[in-house]
Amino acid sequence: MSFKKLVAALAATLALGLGSAQAATYSLVGLQSGPLANPGSFVATVNASVADAMATLDFVVQGFRSLDGNNSYRDVLSLSINGGSAITGSFNLGGGGTSDTSFGGATAVTVNQNGVNPGTAIGWNGGTTTISGLRFNLLAGVNTFTFAYSAPGALNYGGQPLSDEGWGIKSAMVTAVPEPETYAMMLAGLGLMGAIARRRKAKQA
Repeated sequence: MSFKKLVAALAATLALGLGSAQAATYSLVGLQSGPLANPGSFVATVNASVADAMATLDFVVQGFRSLDGNNSYRDVLSLSINGGSAITGSFNLGGGGTSDTSFGGATAVTVNQNGVNPGTAIGWNGGTTTISGLRFNLLAGVNTFTFAYSAPGALNYGGQPLSDEGWGIKSAMVTAVPEPETYAMMLAGLGLMGAIARRRKAKQA
């Protein structure tokens, strides 16, 4: 087989491999759907078989009774991934106030228990906030996700009992696209073969 045909065959194989790379999905282990007291926190994990610097996390915050958004009773969700701050936000899950809607490339959609935007109304009916497309650096191996709620609002007095409000994380999923080392090895091989071919051609000349 000529060098040009060999290169073309390898390039086609590489393209096929790149095109067939499958996304890997992981459900977080250790989620607590609540109701949990505010303030409070817990840690969930993902044991990933691949690393991806641009992995995405989608998760659903579950609110109970009168969890507040941005108002004088403000309650704040924070998420740390592998020890680094990833997101903070405040959502009207029954307690009134406004809800945060974006976090860099991620978006947040808040609805009450009837599936409609609660606006700034106080409903005492809980609800959910779905956060989609949060990008982060997924490590190969165990990754830790620390979810925490705090009550910094001026009228919260450090927190409220479960009879007033609670929270939890209903579901969470990580999506990663692996990039196998074999693709890089194939590219290196193509480069090496090209160098050898040029050297032979120079000797023949």
